[in-house]
Amino acid sequence: LVERFRGDGRLFVAGSTWGPDEELLVRLMNDWPDVRFVVAPHEMDEGRIRRLMNATQGGAVRYTRCTEETDFTHCRLLVLDTVGLLSSVYGYASWSYIGGGFGVGIHNTLEAATFGLPVAFGPNYRKFKEARDLVTLGAACSVTDYAQLAQWFGPLCRDGELLRRTSRIAKDYTLRQQGASDVIVRTIFGSK
Repeated sequence: LVERFRGDGRLFVAGSTWGPDEELLVRLMNDWPDVRFVVAPHEMDEGRIRRLMNATQGGAVRYTRCTEETDFTHCRLLVLDTVGLLSSVYGYASWSYIGGGFGVGIHNTLEAATFGLPVAFGPNYRKFKEARDLVTLGAACSVTDYAQLAQWFGPLCRDGELLRRTSRIAKDYTLRQQGASDVIVRTIFGSK
């Protein structure tokens, strides 16, 4: 379904979003009509989902209301109003946004980075080592307002080579971090 929604175009996936994240994302969606967006709200509040869909120019649809026959021709936003799919949906995207950074802290950045996605998020990310690392490496960007989000996204959207380099940095970072569970288990239980 997500692949059909994306079609031949490019997809931006925003996961675990809250109100302040969605305010920025609506502006981004409306400013970039040639990009399709999937937004997965952190909470499935009906009012927030309706506001998000109504504010998006170009049409919006909820994932749970789609069928194999759903026509996405006049649809720019797919609201992922279900749980358990977000981590695999990142695999269809070119860019990502991780919600929660305008509240107590961001959600999982590694789910998106694993697919080689450049990542943006709000300012409250410092307690997460992987987010700090990705920012330092240039694969992630912390934003405090719409201007910063647009300044991050614009070059990545227009410059294919920049997107490829940034994606490679994100992917390489996750590959270098593999095996942490084995190290932890050996440390706790002793190596065999």
